[in-house]
Amino acid sequence: MPIVTLLMLGANAAWADEQIMGKWKDNSPQRAPIGALEVTNDKITLGKVTYDVAPVGPFGAGTLYAVKGLSQKADPYGCGPSHKVTYLILQPNTPDTSSLSTYLRVTFYSGPEAPKPETLSNDMWVCGAHPFARDRK
Repeated sequence: MPIVTLLMLGANAAWADEQIMGKWKDNSPQRAPIGALEVTNDKITLGKVTYDVAPVGPFGAGTLYAVKGLSQKADPYGCGPSHKVTYLILQPNTPDTSSLSTYLRVTFYSGPEAPKPETLSNDMWVCGAHPFARDRK
């Protein structure tokens, strides 16, 4: 059973990575816009902020990225004692089959250790989350 589980996680992660890469539009312009999102293998850009990242692995239906660096001095999305994001979690939002768009949620995390999917909803190191969208391919 563990081998089957690992194979399923690997397939899920590959699907998520393929779906996450590229450019996304800010899907919250009325409330708190932060700008467009662009995801590559080693960088995640949110508006004018670019994070140097390394993929850690699958995280639920998405991917967990460790932050290695930042393009500016202050981290606008950080929280906690360090005020810096240490991990970014990119997860597809529940698809609406009638919609012509695909949705993605970015979660900002400032904890010293990698988050776990099963405890994320109650984790004190979650700084916030932001929605993005793009046309279906």
